Amino acid sequence: MKLLLISDSHSYDLSDISFQKYDFVFHAGDYGRSIASLEQNKIVYVRGNCDLIGEKYKVIECFGKKILLTHGNIENVKYGFESLIYKAMELEVDYCFFGHTHTQTYFEEENIRFINPGAFPSYVLITEDAVHLYHNGRKETKQMKW
Repeated sequence: MKLLLISDSHSYDLSDISFQKYDFVFHAGDYGRSIASLEQNKIVYVRGNCDLIGEKYKVIECFGKKILLTHGNIENVKYGFESLIYKAMELEVDYCFFGHTHTQTYFEEENIRFINPGAFPSYVLITEDAVHLYHNGRKETKQMKW
């Protein structure tokens, strides 16, 4: 199992990414000019505060887990995570993928894992046993069971 999580790619062109090598790819909004690449590759995405197309929230079943995908601007994640936590609890999800802050974030609250990949080219790779956060050529791994 390989899941790719990206967000806030803004003016980056994502057409060079080999999306086919992942089981699922998620984009947490502010995709900018990459909408054609996302749709062509069947990427699961939501609309960010800088976007015009897409849903604000998606709940996806993935490998037996329930995931909330949102940008985070509606929950004001730049000022705290309380609203995002309540939204995830209300929807009874296992994971919440979000963006907006441009800062990589991983935390657990109320048995829900919250993951923000940071602004692209930062990204997150999720496997069966770990969350791998990539930022500026560095890799940080959080051990966990999917």
